[in-house]
Amino acid sequence: MKNFLYSLFVGLFGITGLTSIAFLLMYAAQSKQQAHLYGNLAAVREQDTQQEIASQSSVQPTSRNLYLENPDMVGWIQIEGTSIDYPVMQTPADPNYYLKHDFEKRYTDYGCPFMQADCDAIAPSDNLIIYGHNINGGKMFGALEQYKDKEFFNKHREIYFTTDKKREYEVFAVMSVNIHEFEYWKFVMAKDAKEYDEFVDKVEEQSLWRRE
Repeated sequence: MKNFLYSLFVGLFGITGLTSIAFLLMYAAQSKQQAHLYGNLAAVREQDTQQEIASQSSVQPTSRNLYLENPDMVGWIQIEGTSIDYPVMQTPADPNYYLKHDFEKRYTDYGCPFMQADCDAIAPSDNLIIYGHNINGGKMFGALEQYKDKEFFNKHREIYFTTDKKREYEVFAVMSVNIHEFEYWKFVMAKDAKEYDEFVDKVEEQSLWRRE
């Protein structure tokens, strides 16, 4: 009986080991595929930008070809000094669609950065909430982990978000919050200046760092 149990344990361990290896190989392949995809998209966007500058076009898309490829795209987010250089999607009818789909609508654990359904990227809303996976190795929004370092925070204060035009935002706070204690995603448009100021104050209270 003892020998039988030992053999069964080894057999199960072997199956588990093979499954884990297969999963890791699949994840590595997916990582490489996604890096290639978004690298290509960034290159297309850069080419469109240069063509627009050359023609002095007043028509929006610095990302014209990408919008034509996937109209779910509402903008492009960039943070210099990080790997964040991605399209931002929005699907109000299915808000979390890009949690598990890439720009080409293929299923992937990496997803694609996407905007909360009730935010307006063009107006824009007082608070634009963009979601992205925290991927190991600084991929996707995993690069935001660098803001836990105060020196990095002080040197990388600009976020660029391009929709109908390129807008620059200043990083004034960095939070790591309990979503049950601070429901920041419920604030999209302030009803008045007082409500806006109260939200900003709450964010600064939660911030790891303050503006210098």
